[in-house]
Parts: sequence; C-alpha cells; structure tokens
Amino acid sequence: MRAHRSDGVTWLGVGLMVWVVGGVADWGGAAEARWSWQDSYAEVDPRGDLRWRPRPFVFERGSSVRYIDFEGGDDGNEGDSPERPWKHHPWDPNAAGRAAAERGVHTYVFKRGSVYRGRLLVRDAGRPDEPIRLTADPEWGSGEAVICGSERVSRWVRGATHPDIPEPEKVWWTDLDFLPRSVWLVDATGGVRRIPLARTPNWKVSNPDDVKSEWWEWDNPGRPFGNVVTNGRGQILHLGIDTRHIRDRPEDYFRGALVWTEFGWVMSAPYPTPVEVVDLQRHGLGFAGWTGGGTNGVIMRGMRYYLEDKPHYLDDPEGEFWFERRGRGGRLYLRLPNDGDPRVERVEVGRWSNLVEGRRVEHVHVTGLTFRFTTPDWDLTAPPWDFRTQPWSLRPEQHPGCIFVWGEGRDIRIAHCRFEHVVMPVRIRAVEPGQRVDGVRIEDNEVCYTDHGIFSVCDGGAWGYADLRGRLGDVRIYRNRSFETARRPSRYSNGIGIEVAGARTVEIAGNILERSYAQGIDVLGGKRSGVWGDVPFTRILIHQNKVWESLLNCNDFGGIETWQGGPAYVFNNLSYNPLGYRHWNRSTGTDAGFGHAYYLDGAFKNYHFNNIAWGRGRDPKGAVVNCAAFQEIISYQNTFFHNTVYNFHMGSRRQEPRAGRNKYVANLWQGIGGYVFRHADPARTRAEGEAAQARPTGERYALELNAFSRNVFYDFAQMGVLEPSGRWLSRFEDFQRALREHRSLTYDLGVVSPVPLLRDPERGDFRPVAGSPAVDGGARVFVPWALAAVVGEWHFYPAGDDQALIPDEHWYLTDYHVSRDTYGDRPTYPLRVVNGRPEDFEVGLLEDWVRGALRFRADRRQYAVVTHAEMMRPFRFTDLKRSRHENAQPEPHVVEGEALRNLQVYRSGFLVELVVRVEAGHGGSVLVEKRRGTGYSLGVTEEGRLRFEVGPEGAGFRVESETRVNDGRWHHVLAEADRERRRLTLYLDGRVAGEAAGPDDSMSLANEGDFYVGGTPGGRWLEGVMDFLRVALGTLRDADTCVEELYAWEFDGPFLRDFAGRSPKGLRRDAGALELVDPPGDPVSAVR
Repeated sequence: MRAHRSDGVTWLGVGLMVWVVGGVADWGGAAEARWSWQDSYAEVDPRGDLRWRPRPFVFERGSSVRYIDFEGGDDGNEGDSPERPWKHHPWDPNAAGRAAAERGVHTYVFKRGSVYRGRLLVRDAGRPDEPIRLTADPEWGSGEAVICGSERVSRWVRGATHPDIPEPEKVWWTDLDFLPRSVWLVDATGGVRRIPLARTPNWKVSNPDDVKSEWWEWDNPGRPFGNVVTNGRGQILHLGIDTRHIRDRPEDYFRGALVWTEFGWVMSAPYPTPVEVVDLQRHGLGFAGWTGGGTNGVIMRGMRYYLEDKPHYLDDPEGEFWFERRGRGGRLYLRLPNDGDPRVERVEVGRWSNLVEGRRVEHVHVTGLTFRFTTPDWDLTAPPWDFRTQPWSLRPEQHPGCIFVWGEGRDIRIAHCRFEHVVMPVRIRAVEPGQRVDGVRIEDNEVCYTDHGIFSVCDGGAWGYADLRGRLGDVRIYRNRSFETARRPSRYSNGIGIEVAGARTVEIAGNILERSYAQGIDVLGGKRSGVWGDVPFTRILIHQNKVWESLLNCNDFGGIETWQGGPAYVFNNLSYNPLGYRHWNRSTGTDAGFGHAYYLDGAFKNYHFNNIAWGRGRDPKGAVVNCAAFQEIISYQNTFFHNTVYNFHMGSRRQEPRAGRNKYVANLWQGIGGYVFRHADPARTRAEGEAAQARPTGERYALELNAFSRNVFYDFAQMGVLEPSGRWLSRFEDFQRALREHRSLTYDLGVVSPVPLLRDPERGDFRPVAGSPAVDGGARVFVPWALAAVVGEWHFYPAGDDQALIPDEHWYLTDYHVSRDTYGDRPTYPLRVVNGRPEDFEVGLLEDWVRGALRFRADRRQYAVVTHAEMMRPFRFTDLKRSRHENAQPEPHVVEGEALRNLQVYRSGFLVELVVRVEAGHGGSVLVEKRRGTGYSLGVTEEGRLRFEVGPEGAGFRVESETRVNDGRWHHVLAEADRERRRLTLYLDGRVAGEAAGPDDSMSLANEGDFYVGGTPGGRWLEGVMDFLRVALGTLRDADTCVEELYAWEFDGPFLRDFAGRSPKGLRRDAGALELVDPPGDPVSAVR
C-alpha cells in the first residue's frame, strides 16, 4: 500500500536495508514515512495506550463552486456565491429552478449553521483530477453544516384519540405524510435525547456492563428451552414463557407487539419479530426465529426480552412515542419527558434513511459535514433478503446509510464528518456480479449513537451465495472515533462497527471505538465460505486501533475480528473489555461471558503481533468476565507473537484445530483465570481425560505443525488442553511434555515467571517489569509481505514428526477453496530433503526461535524436491455448486491439470523470492528449478551471479545479475517474469540487479519436471544456507506493491519493533507487546 512520499535508505554490510527514522517511541509518525503502514495514525502512549489524533480539516474547493443554504437560499438564485445561494442541492428531488437544472462537476458548499433537510440522489460523476465535493467552508456561516434526515414538527394537538393509549391527556398527536420510526428531543443547548418507541418494560441502561439488565426474562419453567407453539398457519414457532409478566392482561395487550429477544446458543443480538401467538394459560408468547421464520435459534431460560410498538405501552413519563400507520402516513402520538409540551420544544421526527444516495458514485468527496436524525425502514422485522429471486437478492432498504452507495463506486472519500443519532453512517456495497467499488477512504470522522453500526464497505457476497458477486478494491479507514454504536441492530444482524468484506486491499488504522454493541472492527478477506471463484490476492492491515468495551449486546465475536483469507496483519492494537455477556448462563453455571479481544473466525494466514488484550474479569462467576484474548475456530496458518494478554478467563481459545499450522511465540500472559491454551474441548474430569488419552481415537490434530516458543507466563490457573482426548495439562511441565510427545515444531513453550511481568496493568501500564523473564525474552519472527497467487512458501524448518520434510505454508484462496471447514484438506507442497541430516537445520537470519534455515551441502549431493507427480495429483472433494438459497445438494468435484494452482507455471506471470547465503567462491548451482524441455530456473552461475531462465532449455529467455552473490553474506533475491510487459527482472537486496526481455503469455512453461531447491539429482548442488523461499503465480504489480515496499516491510517492518514503534534495546526484543523503555517524565527505580 503505497503513500506518495519519499525517504532515504541506509545499506548495511549484510545486504539489508533499514529505513532512516527518528525518535524513539513513534517511528511510524516520522514525516518521511514512505509507505502507509509506516505512518502513525494515533497518539501512542509507550505504556500501552492509543489516543485519537485526527488530521485537521482543510477546506478544499474545485474550479467551480456552488453555495447551498437550506434556510436562507432560493433555487432561483445563481448559486455561485454566498450572497446568492440555492436552497436545494441539484441532486435533491425537491430542487427547482436553476438548482434543479445544474449538472457537472462542482464543489457544493453547505452553509454552516444551516440545517439541510432532505436527501440527495447522486446523478453526476466527478473526475480523477477534480472530484465533486460536498463540503463546508469555515468562512461561511458558523456552527455545523448539517444534513438532516428528520422533519421538525411543531403542530401538535393534546389528547390521544386511540382508545388503547393510557393516560391520553398526557399524550400529544400530529398527522404526518411519512412513516417515522425515530423521534428526538433537542434542548436549547443542542443536547439530544432519543425518545423511544413505546415499550414495556420502560427500561433504561442502568448498568453499563449489562445494557439489558432492566429487560424482562424468560423463565421457561419445566423445560429450559425447546418450547414451541403452532400459529394459525400451522407453522411451529418459539414459545417464550414468562410466568411473572405474561399474565393479568388481555391477549390484545401482547398480540402483534414486536418482541426483541435474545437467542442462542451464540451471537444472540436481540432481534425484532411480531408476537403471533399469545398463550395466557402457559404465560407464553409465540414468535418466529431470528432468521425470519420457524424456530431457528434457541430461546433459553434466562434470556431477556422486551415488547414494543403497541399503543398500550405509551406510558413512560420519561418519554415515548407510537405511530398509527394509515397508508403512507398516519398519526404520531408523543409523550415527552416530564409531560412536556411539544409545541414549545424542538421535536425532530425521522423521515429519511439515506441522505446521500447513489447507484453509481464516482469521484465524490464528502467532507466537513454533520449528518443527523435518520430513521430505519418502517418494517423493523424484515429480513435482509428478497426471497422472490433465485438466488436471493439483498434488499437495499434493509441496508441503510447516511451515505449510501449501492452498486458501482470509484474514488469515494468521506472525511471530517460527524454522524450522530443516525441508523448507519456509511454503507457502500458492490452488489451485483460485474459491479466494482474501488478507492474508498473514510477518515477523521466522528460517530456516536447509531442503530446499526459505524461503517460498512462490502462486496456483493452474503450468506448462501455460491459465486463471487460485486467486487471490492482498495479500502482505507483511518483515524475515526465512535461512541455508543449499534444499539438497535436490524434483524439478522448484530450491528458490526467497522465492517469491510471482500476487499482486495484494506487498511484500518488509528480508529478509536468506544462502547460498540457488537464487534468494533470486522474484516472478511477474499471471499465468504461456500463461494466458488479464484481470489489470488488479499492484503489486510489492521493497526493502531483501540476498541474500548465491545460486544455489549451480543457474544461469540471479537473486539477486533478477521474472517477468511489473508494475509491479514493485525498489530499494535488495543482491545479492552470485550464483554459478550450471556445472562442465561448464570442459571446453568457455565461461563457468562463469551466475548474475545481478537477473534479469528475461520481466518487463515493471519499475523497478530504487538497487540494488547486487556480484560476486566477472569472469573466466570464474577459480574464481568472476558472469555479469551484470542479465539479461533477452524482457522490455521496463523502466527501470534509479541502480544500482551492480561486478565482473561482464557488466553488462547481454539476450536476445530485439526489442521494445526499455528505458532505462538514470545507472548506475555498474565492473570489467566482458566486455561492459557484451550486448544481442545476439555474432558469433564481429569480421570476422563486420562482415560480418553489411553484409548485409540479416530480424530487427529496436526500437532506436529504447531509451534510454542518463548512465551512468558505469570498467574494462571491451568496451562491448557491440546489433544482430541481433552486431557488436562494443568502444569507448564505437563503441556510442554505433551508438545514433546506429539513432536511439535517447537516445544520449549517458554518460562513461568516467579514475579509479576507487567508494571501496572490494572491502570493500563503494560510495560514489562525490570528483571522479569519478559526482558530480553522475545524473539525474531519473520513476516512476509503479501503477494498474489502464492503457490509455495517454505520457512525451512522441518515438520516436527519428519526431519526430512519442510512444511509448505502458502495461502491462496483458490476456486476450490469452497467451504471453510475443508480448507485444511487442500493440497500443499512440502519439500522433501534428500541426503540431508537433522543437524543441517540451523538458526538463520530471519528467525531466532526455531532452527529455520537449511544448510545445503554440495559434498553430500543435497537438495530438496516436490515431485511433479505430487503437485499434479488430482484433488477430489464434495461440495455445493449452487447457492444454498436454491436447496442445492453436495456434488463431487475433481480439480486437475491447469485448474490446480501449484508450482507448475502455464501462461501467467510469476515470481520467485528467497533469502539465501551462498558460500564464498561457490557457483554453478540451482536455487530453484522446474524444467524439463521448458520451464523456469533460478540459479548461481560459475562466476557467482544470479541467472533467471524462462522458457525452452537453450532457447528461452534469461537475465543475469551484474552483482555476484557468492560472497558468504545473506541476500534477498526476487526473480520476476512479467508476461504482460514481456520482461524478466532480477532484484537483489531491494534493488534491480538485472533486466532483460521475457516471454509474453502465449508461451506455456508447463513441463513434467520435478521442482528442485538447492540442487538436482544430477548435480548443480548449492553450497550455502536457505532461510525463506516462495513462488507466486503473479507479479509485484499483481500484488499492488513494488520491491522497495516489500523489502522495507520484510527487513524493517513493524514486526521488528514494539507496540510504540521502538527497536529492541537489549539482547533481543522483550516478550510481549512493549519494550522496557520509560517515556520522558516517568522515572522508575530500575531501568535497563
């Protein structure tokens, strides 16, 4: 991800590059940062905190400016000066005269202090060099330039006319020609109070840790769940029973109300659905499941609910409203707080859901405006789907947004805006196949008090689809702040905060999100589970974000959550108090919290480093309990290193871990109330676990592909569970012994500290304590930069159970990655070492926690190989081919030949990247080769230069480096064949080392040769050490990068520094997220 800045470099003797940076605690904030991930997006406290640091608003205007003053303008004016403004924007359906006739590219300036009422339907496109701007000029007017989705209503009549409204003399009414679902009271100072829709009980949020503490509760006597009833159509529904409150009222008091109820077992965000059956004899209400019908989900004893939207409930002296619909309008009944008079108050009544709306939005920038008072669609119970189509389509009215793009979009910027008391601030979606949204920037905005979430930028995918829909390009979300969001989510939704799904590249940084009722940040990479289609490239960066109290209204999610394909780089974040409270578990005696700081929900190829997970409670019986710092399900190929975890019930929780392939290195764990590593379901008792361990089992976890190294522990109840048996491994020694028994990649595990590890974690100081094992206890871990269509990646450590096998760790979301629970069965291509010995593996340049470099010895004729037969073996599997909406059934599939994505290159561009040390004076060797008649080969000439050959042997294309590499020093090598440009390029240590003509895409390089590394059976053996190798069926341009950025990341990236951007100060990194360095003005008694 490139920013348009430049910087200098310093070259070191080992051929590596270090970016020149200044300062100690905030390297990313250097003014000379060249790449976006080097920049700083928040104010960093070296103790382990982040504070909002927005960029200042700068008024920008194009060559043509139009002025809008809704309260003082006239559409008959010229509109070209503050003295002659229009009333309406030309995109407003209510515009008239000259305003309505205007087209083209303009900067539209809204007057500050003026409230614009209406919605804008985008009908013009800007240009790359001059976008259409909707903005405000600080020099015109005072206060905020507001675009409002409500009408101010001032004509009221006292006395309710509906017979079911209690105390009608305290209620006022007015007739409207629209359908409101939201009402607000604005006081003389501008303070806003939401008036709730009539409900019972008249609950308030009196406990910030349990926002539903005043709701009613299903007690379900006799049967705790599974109670059902049949409606008049013969449909079986849930029956929720409440013997305390569903009584002593006529049926009409309950029938037809909307019930907002929790459900289970997981997720559980309350959903609205009509009460269809009233059974007063059983004290029960019958209603449909959360997906829209039947009994989907579970209504468990102890789950909470409330009722709303009946005139009977309009009784709260602190204010409520109810609307009696009559066609497209109706009568609004209102009772104000303290029985106030609405004729003398400012009452805002929601009219519009979307305020700036477009089906094709190109080069449009919205900056410096305030958006207020939008309302949801009338039907609060509607599902997001239109069931009339096959497969189902998405209903736009159920996906609202103040700024709403539904279709095509390019260059959309939303910056320095305020969104308050709205349903959803921003919704952008590429919906249909063939549609694309690209170039989205959402930055420096403030958001508070929303119904549905914060920002949603998505492709066209959704549950049940089997094919790729609309696609999403680059998305950047920087430096936004939010408070109290997603308080009334829609049905079939939980109210995600910042949501990005299916983007090609995404960067989310510097966002400070406080009190999100669901996830704070939620990113899905590539494509959803169940979808066919090739997605060769995704890159996700989530860094310097603070999510402060999340999951207030749901569970089984994370404060920061990733899904599906990576690489995803999640670093330098703080996630505090993810609640996920499940009140019903209080009655069952099980864990009452199921919220996680970081959740990998079927997430693959993630790197989580330098993150802080801070819980408020570890005791499952306490008032507040935070379940896990890291939660995974199905996920694999993930690396967790240098994270700090404090005060959780569990440290790392892993479900369905059979694929193995995870690493846990140099993390700091303190204050764990249960298991540090819950990586299997625990047996019910220690004896049952031991017995199960002694019996043969059909289930197998690939524990030989997991690594646990250099972790530091203090104050934990039990170390963990790891095996399918659920055997308890309570002590550090037990867990370490099990790792050794299962021959894990590494099994040193780490060390248990006799003293506290953290300075003052209760007050947010997560620096390590001087003299503790955390100091100098960290590791050097290598994190490759994302490339396109990677088909092989080897880090040159052996599998734990086979010292001659080097695991392949490539990730590529191919067409045949369909259902996520089977991804672990997809082909990989481990290298088999020939004529090697265990001692040939040694500590290399890139990593020091594992013997992760392989010494190749020419005198032993040593090499590594993936045979042609292995890589071309057909892959068979069974899965759905059509959407789930069409009642599809699983079908058998065979992937073979060119459909397989592997080390066989056909007509695509490709590249080979490696880190190697060739011994001085050695030459005439193969580095990487797949060639028989034609193919590709990268090697070292007799003179010691790199040579890259592509095409027919003896008659193909070749390029050689000018520089010799047989100097006994480490080098980074990248060889690229760009078929589109017909160019071969060799890069050495981040610089071009040679260029030559190459083939176009008419030449296939397919051949039946084996893939060799470091030599072949016939000779050309390498004398040297290889530390890293990967092959990609794409170029640097295909990965939206360049060699300079790749090199900067891999040899001076943020994973080589701490949370605050500081380089290691001692022998190596300290364990955990922070180095032991004291900020100015904070002396300590012992400083290293």
